[in-house]
Formats: sequence, C-alpha cells, structure tokens
Amino acid sequence: ALYNVIVGLASSALLPLLGAIVDHTPSRLMVARISAMAYCILLFPMIFISQSTWFAVAILLLLTALIGWIHSGMSFAYLPEMSDDKKTLERLNTSFTVTQFTTNVIYIVVVVGIAAAAGWMDDSVATARLAQSINFVTTTFFWGIAWLKLMEPRPAMSELPPGKHLLTIGFRTIYRTSIDIAKHHSALGWFYAALAFSESATQALLIIITTYSIELLNFSSTEAGIMYLILLLSSVVGCYVSELSLRLLSPIRSNQLCLGSFALFTALAAAFVKDSRALFYTFASFWGVCGGWKYTIERYLAITIIPKNKDAELMGAYLFFGQILVWLPPLVFTALNEANVSIRISMLSLLIFWFISVICLQTMGPYENALRQANEAVEDASPAVGNTPEPVEEPKLEPSSKAPS
Repeated sequence: ALYNVIVGLASSALLPLLGAIVDHTPSRLMVARISAMAYCILLFPMIFISQSTWFAVAILLLLTALIGWIHSGMSFAYLPEMSDDKKTLERLNTSFTVTQFTTNVIYIVVVVGIAAAAGWMDDSVATARLAQSINFVTTTFFWGIAWLKLMEPRPAMSELPPGKHLLTIGFRTIYRTSIDIAKHHSALGWFYAALAFSESATQALLIIITTYSIELLNFSSTEAGIMYLILLLSSVVGCYVSELSLRLLSPIRSNQLCLGSFALFTALAAAFVKDSRALFYTFASFWGVCGGWKYTIERYLAITIIPKNKDAELMGAYLFFGQILVWLPPLVFTALNEANVSIRISMLSLLIFWFISVICLQTMGPYENALRQANEAVEDASPAVGNTPEPVEEPKLEPSSKAPS
C-alpha cells in the first residue's frame, strides 16, 4: 500500500511536466524511446529476485513504476491524434483495451503453464523469476518494434511562451485548464472529479484483494496467478459489456451502473467470503468484468465530451486527474491495517470513493448537455487556417463485430 502511495503522488507530480513536453517540444518520441529503454533495462536485474535481493528489487519496482508513467504519458498523447472521427476513436479505444487485457491473459497462462510443467507450483521465487524473464523479453521485443519502427515523431503543439520554463509551464497549464473547465465545461469537470475517486478506489481494490488472498486464504504464487488470470479474462468480457450497455444507456448512466456494481460486489465479498477460495474466485470474475467495463466506458466518455480543439490538452488532464487521488485509499487501508482492523472492514472503505464518484457523475447532468458544452467550445474557438473545426457529435455505435481486433 505504501508503494502505491509513493507512486501515486510521484506520478501526479510528473504528469504536468509530461504535458509540457507534449505541448511545447517536438521531443515526444525521443522521451518515449528513452523511457521505454530505461524501463526495459530496469526489468532485467529483477529477474534475479531472491530473499536476499528483495529490497533492491522493491526499489527497482518503484523506479519502473515512475518511468512507466512517463512512458504512458507519451503514449496517451498519441491517442486523440489517431483519428478526427470520434466513432473511429471509440472503436480503437475498445480494441486497445481488449488487446491490453488479452495479452495479459496470455502472459499469465504461459507463466502458470511453464511453472506447472517444471514443478514450480509451490516455489514462489522460481515462478517470479520465470515471470520476470518472460516480461523482460516480450516487453523489450514489442516496445522495440513499436517505438523504433512504427511510432512517428510529432511536432510541438505550441511554442513555449517567452520567459516561461518547461519545468513550471505544465503546472500553470493544469491550473489554467482547471479554471477553464470550471467556467465553461462543468460537465467535464465533474467527470474528472468522478474519475479521480473511482480510479483511486479501483486501484486500491487490487491491493486489498491481493492482501486478502495471501493473508486470509493462504494463496500460493500459482493460486494468485490463477486469480489474476480470472480478473483479466473477465476484464475482456467487461469491455464488451461496456459496449453493450451503450445500446441501452447513456455513457454517464453506464459508468454509474458500473461503479455501483463494483460497490455491490465488494460489499457482498466482504460479507460472505471467509475461507472459501471458490467463492473468492467467483467475486474475482465479477470484479474483472467491472474493471474492463470501467476503463472502456471512462475512456469513451472522455473522448466524446472533450472539445475537439483541446484534445491533447484535456487528455493530459484525464491522466492527471486519474492519478491525483490514487494514494488516498491505500493510505486509508494501511492505517486501518496498522490499527488491526479486519481486512473485510477495510474493503468496505472503498465504497465511499465509488459512491462519491457516482454522485459526481450524477452532477454532470444529461449526456446531451456535456456534448453541447463540447460543441459550444468548438464553435467559440478560432478556426485554424484552412481547417474549420466541426462540432462534436454523439457517436453512433456500430456492431462490435466491426471493431478492429
């Protein structure tokens, strides 16, 4: 939990600087390549984890998490630029999320399969070394192809104002963006507030259920791997549940239903899961569906209500607000744990954050109002030379069979 507190605070502080690099320099690709290389280099020594090296590996984990956020900031900056069509962006977003969870599933299946074949089912150190070795090889290979062959350099979005420094302009931009959102994009502002609370609770849930499975259910490393496999498989299903929900509900109501389901399943797990591993696995599948649903619907909602002329700036704010509170629920959990409060009670503390998020989403008002605010922002903006911006329209969903895989 302390690890997540440190990473959450540090990543929140880094994101404004990353936004400044994207907005005011042509160095996005270079920073992405350097961060990818540094990340892969740090993965290698973690292969040699043991009882005598665990502290050094913990430090490396912290560094890779921070570098990973730098890399994520550069990667997310490409998303709004992949297409000017919101419907295409929605399909790409679903495809990326499904691919993310599916490759994680393949990874865990391979690790668990090799560990079982080698007789390492009860050897957590050997399993960890195997997993990290595969992680290092595959990450280095695929990131090498992506960032050396596929991704292209991008120009600066704007010039750095005279007298301003790159280290501080990002924080000034976040401040100005927050004021602009409060004055002209209230629905988007409430969405960011909802995102801050929902993301903090969702990330903390993984910490709590991992602790629960180890301390109360005595999971081995292989059994923990099976739990993560169930989470990830269910997350793929959740991506399509999100798409299906949009045929029946607005994105805001879908997001609320998702968070309500998260809270319901967590409350039921705290009440009924005691020493039953089968029941715990069942709730893991429910949490996985909610996780895939949440990430897909939130990115879709962000893409559709962000004004077209502010894509890059406000996607950076999306990342920032998604991390700004991730340290708080783990801190609450750590305090409760140190006070010898039952983990089952600690799980219930997450319901407060999801409830606040649902209230923030309700305060957004109807989805059509959020779209209208985005339209008005585009209409009020000065058109670029030779390119008159078009108003944002609500995307019409196409059958999932047409989504790219």
